[in-house]
Amino acid sequence: MAIYPDLNGKNVLVTGASGDIGLAICKKYLEQGATVYAIYHNDVSGLEKLKGKHPQGQALNIHQCNVSDIQSVDELVNALDAEAGSIHVLINNAGIYKDNLFSALSFEEFDQVIKVNLYGTFNMTKQCMRLLRLARQAAIVNISSVSGVTSSFGQTNYSAAKAGIVGFTRTLAAEMASKGVRVNAVAPGMIESRMVKKVPRQIVRNVMSAIPLKRLGHVDEIANVVAFLSSDASSYIVGQTLIADGGLIMR
Repeated sequence: MAIYPDLNGKNVLVTGASGDIGLAICKKYLEQGATVYAIYHNDVSGLEKLKGKHPQGQALNIHQCNVSDIQSVDELVNALDAEAGSIHVLINNAGIYKDNLFSALSFEEFDQVIKVNLYGTFNMTKQCMRLLRLARQAAIVNISSVSGVTSSFGQTNYSAAKAGIVGFTRTLAAEMASKGVRVNAVAPGMIESRMVKKVPRQIVRNVMSAIPLKRLGHVDEIANVVAFLSSDASSYIVGQTLIADGGLIMR
């Protein structure tokens, strides 16, 4: 359902587009009439299915990129420069997790999560900034996590990366607001997804019992927040991290 007419005809770049949240974000922008550039790393099947079945699927353009590799990002942005000319909305959604207690966490597990989640956000933002500024009025929405704003047992690497995104968002917003680029972030709580299905059921039940709404979030609920933050409906919101967690961390 199209609810943000100002997004119609805009060029939207979504990283991590093959995950459940990424697919929902792509679908939301297609519904708004946007042209979507969906970036994946490994699994393209979900995006191909969305392109084939969605009524606006012809507006979904699929590209492969490793956001943690600056050369890969350079090649992508050069292709987008020729293909799109400008980017109105950048959604930095690419992320991985490698949970472990700190006592058992390896350097490689820490490094990989930081490289994809935090450096990936930096790499894509840095290389896309010229295309964003060409759009005159642009928006960046970074996907953080409640793990970045509160403690998250067994996730020192993931929490560090997601907290870094919160700080990155706030400072980048201060630098870019006067240049026509609004920057905000979303911090989802536990969302029903393939990733959460890998979490032990008892842990999921414990989290659900602590959520005032007594349920996990839906990917569409995160996509709704992302679209709002990139639309004119949020034109006076800058540098904020909007927490979408069903009330989990308000207590």
